[in-house]
Amino acid sequence: MKDENAPVAAETPTHVDDQTSSLLDLAKKRAQQRLADQKIVKMKQAPRRRAEPAIDDEETLRSRVEPRVRKPVDITKSVLTLPDMPKQKKERPWALISFVLAVIVPTILSGLYYVFVATPQYVVETQFAVRGAQQASLNALGLTGLVGSAAQAGDSYIVSDYIHSSQILPDIKEQTGLDIRTIYSRPAIDFLYRESDTRPLDEFRDYWRDMVEISYNSTTGNVTMRVFAFSPTDAKQVADSVLTVAENLVNTLSDKSRRQFIEVANHQVARSEERLRNIRNQITDLRITEQAVDPTAVATMEATIISSLEQELASLRTRYKALVDSISKDAPSARVIERQISALEAQLVEQRNRISGENESDDPTSKTTRSGMDGGRALPAMIDRFTELGVEQEFAVKAYTTSLAALETAMQEAQKQERYFAVYVPPREPEIALYPLGAVNTAIVLAAAACLWLIGYFAFRSVKDHAI
Repeated sequence: MKDENAPVAAETPTHVDDQTSSLLDLAKKRAQQRLADQKIVKMKQAPRRRAEPAIDDEETLRSRVEPRVRKPVDITKSVLTLPDMPKQKKERPWALISFVLAVIVPTILSGLYYVFVATPQYVVETQFAVRGAQQASLNALGLTGLVGSAAQAGDSYIVSDYIHSSQILPDIKEQTGLDIRTIYSRPAIDFLYRESDTRPLDEFRDYWRDMVEISYNSTTGNVTMRVFAFSPTDAKQVADSVLTVAENLVNTLSDKSRRQFIEVANHQVARSEERLRNIRNQITDLRITEQAVDPTAVATMEATIISSLEQELASLRTRYKALVDSISKDAPSARVIERQISALEAQLVEQRNRISGENESDDPTSKTTRSGMDGGRALPAMIDRFTELGVEQEFAVKAYTTSLAALETAMQEAQKQERYFAVYVPPREPEIALYPLGAVNTAIVLAAAACLWLIGYFAFRSVKDHAI
């Protein structure tokens, strides 16, 4: 075998340029190493062949050596030529594809929407305030900063909440005849902002809050309102209708506040007046029953009558005693005086019984009142009743006078509680559309989409790198 290979080695070109540099030798070694590695890879990848039938080794070796003898090899070319490396399959750029789908496409769609589809939005700005007479007087004295304006601030907050509520929508339609849902459901509005005119008010409320902005300045107490619409006329019309119903609300609150102050005072006056009327009726009935206008005068008269009767009775008794001492008791003059004494004593007893209210007689008809009625009231009881009713009447008169003064004060306070709706920046029809901000919104979409894509990409790479 070695003898057959000797001529091949002798016929191979062995001349090499003596001026080849060390760099060429180094390149040659690297090329040989790469060829050896490539052969090893191919041998591993090549399938194993089946054993062929026995063939003469000399013929096989000769057939393999002859081609190499016939083809001279250029060592320089073989060294400088790089070996053919197996081509690797190209992977799809999923990162770029996902970036285009998640960032570029939404940005382009949003830009096209704002350029070709979005409807221009017009803004009407107005400013108003809720003021009262009390706050105006405090402002004149320069005491607003010391006392504050809590009531007016509460009214301003009430108006602001009322504008953002769903109740204002039927109120606008009822008071001004304008249907807000019709304004925002016109066919000219783009599909993202167009609403249905048959949508329930509870669902339309959120859309209405987006179309109306309210801001309250706690320092000045002023309210700023901005109304958004899709035409200048609609924007101003909506702003005017909102101000109209808001002013009606403030007037209603003012009227209710005044009525509450005055109604409470009027109720107190009516109660005091009814009490005084009842006491006066009782006094009148007592005077009619007792036939006495003044119980003090009646008592004085009764006392005078009793005193006169006692004086006359004492005089008759003195005459009767003197007469009896001079003549007999059976004398006609003595009997006359005796009968007069008996009559005066009976009259005196009756007068005293009228004062005490007692009746010693078995016949109840034997005693009459000053009005001629049976079973009259005793004079002390009558005087006590008159005194009691007089005291009650005095208190009732004082209470009635106090309630009248309170009514007058309440009317003055009601004037102070009056509120008025002041619009110092009236709505004006806009000339140009300020919204939507297409460039700004497109940039926001781009930034948001890019951030979301970065977060998702980093999360995916993290999961992939740590996958087992």
